[in-house]
This record gives sequence, structure tokens and C-alpha cells, in this order.
Amino acid sequence: MPSPGKITRLKEPSGPGVRLDSGVYEGWNVPMEYDPLLAKLVTWAPSRELATARMQRALREYVIGGIRTNREFFAGIFNDENFRAGRLTTAFLDGFFERRQASLKANLETDLETEAVAALVTALASRESPLPLAASKNETAKSMWSDSGRSAQLR
Repeated sequence: MPSPGKITRLKEPSGPGVRLDSGVYEGWNVPMEYDPLLAKLVTWAPSRELATARMQRALREYVIGGIRTNREFFAGIFNDENFRAGRLTTAFLDGFFERRQASLKANLETDLETEAVAALVTALASRESPLPLAASKNETAKSMWSDSGRSAQLR
């Protein structure tokens, strides 16, 4: 999708086997009518594996701030197991999106489970050893950390 706006940060990749054809610069206002192809990034090497590794590095180095880009989409493709293995067909993108959705769903389920476990542990821990909210005038507030440290030194 086109993303007009001001390019607020630009760090372009370079190095052996990396070619970038671009006409954009930091501070440039990308108009609504622009061709969505802002730049062409190409890598080459003696082998597909090395060229892919160079492209992965170049995509990690490429920073464009202020507008949306499809850099993450391409990084995902170059990190895809089927792409790296050269298992490409006309249905590659359909399979890529299916794998990506399945992975996102699995990560979301894991995140929700982790959050639930953390909440449970926090609730149980707070029931077993409540921390005083504030020390009274006659009490000196004690730190659980210092008590634990003192106990460890007495062993």
C-alpha cells in the first residue's frame, strides 16, 4: 500500500554484493501519487545461499522512518524455510501467508498462556508474602532483599 509522508530517517545498506538503486533521501516528502517502488535492492554472490544471506543482512541494515514500507514482508520471505530451500512455485506466496498466519496464531496463543501463568504466579506470590504498604512511625521498613542477603551471609 502506498504510504505518503516525510522520510524522517534513512539508513541504506551497502557492502560487497549489495546494490541499491534509489532516489529518496531523508527529509523527502513522498507524495500520494508516487510509484510505490521507492528503491530497488539487489544482492549477488557465487551461491544462492550467500546471496540470500547478503539480502537478509541488507534488509536488516535498511532503515526507513516516517513512512510504511514492505521491508518486513521481504525479510519474512528471505527468512522463510521454503524460500531458502528453493522450493518455489506459483503458489509460494499463498503458502507463505498460510505459514505466517499459523505462526502468528501459535505465538499469540503462547503469549496468552505465558501471561496467564505470570498472573497466576504473581497472585500466589502476593498471597504468601504480602509486602507492607508503608512502615508506621515506630517501625523501620525492612527490605526483603536485605533480609535475604543477611540470611545468606549467616550460612
